[in-house]
Amino acid sequence: MDDFGPDLIARPEFQAVNRLLESPDASAAETLQQLLQAREDLQRSQKEPRAKIDGNHAWFTMLSLVEIASLTPAAKQTKLVEFVSQLQKTPVTDPTTGETPTAIDLNLWTDLPYLRVYLGDRFSFNYSRQNPPSQIEEWENRNAFMAQLTAAADHLGHAMDFSIYGLYTFEKAFEEDQPAEAVRTACLWFIFAGERLWENCQARRVFGDEDDTPRRGFDLERWQLWKERVSAAKLVLTEVDSQELIAKAMAEIGKVEAQGI
Repeated sequence: MDDFGPDLIARPEFQAVNRLLESPDASAAETLQQLLQAREDLQRSQKEPRAKIDGNHAWFTMLSLVEIASLTPAAKQTKLVEFVSQLQKTPVTDPTTGETPTAIDLNLWTDLPYLRVYLGDRFSFNYSRQNPPSQIEEWENRNAFMAQLTAAADHLGHAMDFSIYGLYTFEKAFEEDQPAEAVRTACLWFIFAGERLWENCQARRVFGDEDDTPRRGFDLERWQLWKERVSAAKLVLTEVDSQELIAKAMAEIGKVEAQGI
């Protein structure tokens, strides 16, 4: 809790998400109901326009979710991923208007408003040997969270599909002048979303406008390059934890290739 300011800690959105992790008995379904109740309570108690209340509510929900995930090791993020998955499947109807409330023109909660915006805001990091270990750990946790969300998405292009950030990670780690440690984050994407990334490559999925040159995308040729460079990193990243990440990534790569999905 020392990592968060008192204003954020006092928000009902933060309290619900934080309790999900802190309490062994808390479930994603229970947290979802707490969040839905929090919206109703905020609408009753605050005097601002309903749309502004909903916008703030969505923003603080996603801010709390991402910041807590950033401090949570990948192996302990399961309940957070389950919560987002259940949240996304929960449409909301405002009893006062009979309409679906929105934030930034996205529906609560099926479009997960502000999640993509906030993750994009927090997707800025360059590995350096001067980085404090805590910063590296938060960055890797956040990528593991995005990868697990991506793996849990129903299909490509789904509200939980953050494949594009996997692509950015691979480009930085394998195709740009980055420290070798950047491969660690790429390994996390392979470990937690290897099947979905392989699906992207098979679909030759591209991002950006048609007039962008060059367009950025996935393909099987790049997959092969990335695989070779993960394997080559074994000779450079000799720390035990890095070796374990590389081994897990190579195992996942081998598994999805063998399945031929």
